[in-house]
Amino acid sequence: MLWKGNIMPHIIAIEKSDSQRRQLSEKLKELAKKNLPLNARYEAQNFGTWQKLFETVITPGLFAEREAIVVENSETLGEFPDGLADFIEDDKADCFLILIFNSDSKTLEKNLKSVKKSIELIKPEAEISPWERPKWLIALAKEQKFKLDYNAAQLLADSIESQEELRAEINKLALYSEGRDIKLEDIQNLSFDEGGKSLLMFLDGLCENNFLNVSRALKYLRKEDSILPTLTAIANRLRPALMLACFNKNFSDEVLKTLGTKSYAAKKAQSAVKIFGADRIKIFMAKAARLSFLEKTGAAEGWQGFELIIWELMSRA
Repeated sequence: MLWKGNIMPHIIAIEKSDSQRRQLSEKLKELAKKNLPLNARYEAQNFGTWQKLFETVITPGLFAEREAIVVENSETLGEFPDGLADFIEDDKADCFLILIFNSDSKTLEKNLKSVKKSIELIKPEAEISPWERPKWLIALAKEQKFKLDYNAAQLLADSIESQEELRAEINKLALYSEGRDIKLEDIQNLSFDEGGKSLLMFLDGLCENNFLNVSRALKYLRKEDSILPTLTAIANRLRPALMLACFNKNFSDEVLKTLGTKSYAAKKAQSAVKIFGADRIKIFMAKAARLSFLEKTGAAEGWQGFELIIWELMSRA
């Protein structure tokens, strides 16, 4: 039974997204500073209905006069009943009920339609466009009290798709930096595992015709049974170079923009075309396609065939 003597909650709903857990953590920290500590976590399915949930969470606690309560999987409660709408308070409430939704936004909108004007809705973080991510990362680094070099930010933005993973990298770099500048070399050493660093060294080394780095990287990459992952990576890296080789250089910017090529990869592609020339790039890509076909049809030439076309390309630059 609900009555006016109970503690009425203010409701916060957090939509499903990659950033949801971070948003929850940030909200709990914010509430804790306002003397609203986390006092309980519940699974919505343990209650079954909004009525039973409210009967539990609005009962004053024995030790906490003000509190925050998290309810996971809130979509399982169904649509919010009109009869409970009068029991929702504004953000001056002594109880904050944080609803975590792990379904699509349409379900959230449907379930909370009757009270959407009375609650606080935390939506997914806006998607940062690829060309804006380096500046965004530099701004995040500044918030963490260190300076991130633009080329380092560009490599991070080109290499990691998830914004939450990018945020995590910034947090990691903040601990490492101790206030000093973070440059491209730091990202290469810290933000990739051994395999990732070797592959990056290989791709960059090939585009720059750097025999030493390519040789060093191959020592690690050869540990893989199949050449396909490395072959695919180099084909992807040089695909923009192939397109540049097929079109007039005056249209290079338009070609790269049409392909959606990120800045770091675009610079390497342009470097490769300049060093090797259009014809060598075309021949190499044709040989790479042949190797890929053989690898998938049981007539694989393996690392020997792969390294042959690599050294042929680099030795004739």
